[in-house]
Amino acid sequence: MPSNKTATGGMSQPTLAIRWVFPTSRGLLTHLSDERLVLGRDDDCQVKLLGKECSRHHAEIRRDGPLHIVKDLGSRNGIFVNGAKVQESPITHGQVLRMGEWIGIVIQVAPDAVDPEPVFDLLAANLAGGPVLRPILEQAKKAASSALPTVILGETGTGKEGLAHAMHEWSGRKGPFVAVNCATLVPTLAEAELFGYRKGAFTGADRPSPGFFRAAQGGTLLLDEVTDLPEPVQAKFLRALEQREIAPLGESTPVAIDVRVLAASQIPLAQVVTERRFRADLCARLDGLTIRLPPLRERKQEIAFLFLHLLRLHAGGRPPEVEPRLIEQLCLHDWPFNVRELDLLARRLLVLHGHEELLRRSHLPEHILNRPVAGEPVPAPIAAVGSGAVSSTPNAPESHRARRERELSLLTEALRTHKGSVARAAAAVGISRQRAYRLMEAGGIAGAADDPVPGESQ
Repeated sequence: MPSNKTATGGMSQPTLAIRWVFPTSRGLLTHLSDERLVLGRDDDCQVKLLGKECSRHHAEIRRDGPLHIVKDLGSRNGIFVNGAKVQESPITHGQVLRMGEWIGIVIQVAPDAVDPEPVFDLLAANLAGGPVLRPILEQAKKAASSALPTVILGETGTGKEGLAHAMHEWSGRKGPFVAVNCATLVPTLAEAELFGYRKGAFTGADRPSPGFFRAAQGGTLLLDEVTDLPEPVQAKFLRALEQREIAPLGESTPVAIDVRVLAASQIPLAQVVTERRFRADLCARLDGLTIRLPPLRERKQEIAFLFLHLLRLHAGGRPPEVEPRLIEQLCLHDWPFNVRELDLLARRLLVLHGHEELLRRSHLPEHILNRPVAGEPVPAPIAAVGSGAVSSTPNAPESHRARRERELSLLTEALRTHKGSVARAAAAVGISRQRAYRLMEAGGIAGAADDPVPGESQ
């Protein structure tokens, strides 16, 4: 198991650490400080990496000005940064390291960060994770038993309904949990489906219906994709929330309800209000607390654990062993469909290769093997570091995230060239000093004292 024998010091700023996510499931941390760390199998290594693919002295990590540098010490199998074999390379927040069997994720932590045991666990029914997800669920648990209106925000596949169900269980409410996807409601029937109706209230109403609100009486009603709620129904929904009663179609007497309403959305409610597709007063009434479920690309340190958990779950027993290079590739993938996509992949691998002793990287589907890795710089014609210019390109525009990662990669190299001077490195890359500091903060890179760049106004 990796163990860090060095002290972290008394710094107050976040520092870099490596979260070891495979083959161990404990997710141990190696803090990176000013001291040189040697990683390998030998007892004299500060970070012990046991395994037949690891060398006695596999690699070192040292501080070089504002950067942490990883260097191969002549290992048998090499070191890899974001899937590329390197002899020596700066390491920054979000990168994936492979040394022998060991996979580590570079993260930012408080200098004195110590994780509780176990780091990764099943945190609630159908919600597994670790240091990224745990504080989010702790916040949700505090809100679960209250009447505080809550919006669960997250991309598709991040587990919004799973969290809503967990909040229902934590609330102690005795009634049922009812989930409704507002995007599937037929606009002309949405009011009837939500609030119910008596027999004969409209053509085709040959029997009464309680509606979703009364179906969830005493329990929890999840309105998923609440921003797709038809506009004519939003006013009546607002009244139901405020008055705690509903008026079924065809009935003149309101019906009191005792329902905890949770709303879920892929888009912030304020954005939909700005687009004039959602009532501002309803947004204000719903959004007492927003709980954001991060996409899987922001939970990179949890991907290996999640994948192995899903394998065990779907195998119904002991699944095949997993090749380290497969785990590495999963950590590099950007997962546009999040945990749902990872779950489908685990099931696919078991169906096609579950009879084999080892799941290999080559077993992954093409779209994962060939897809650009999360955070990988997008190739574009760029002037050499030191020229002070970035050329334009007629190609398709970069995403904001791809541009940021590309600039961070260039800035990291420029900082080495200019001995940590942020002003000179920023000028070399062709960005402002302010943007350089923002990139460095995002990448967990400490700055150095700067001299003015010639010609730069102060």
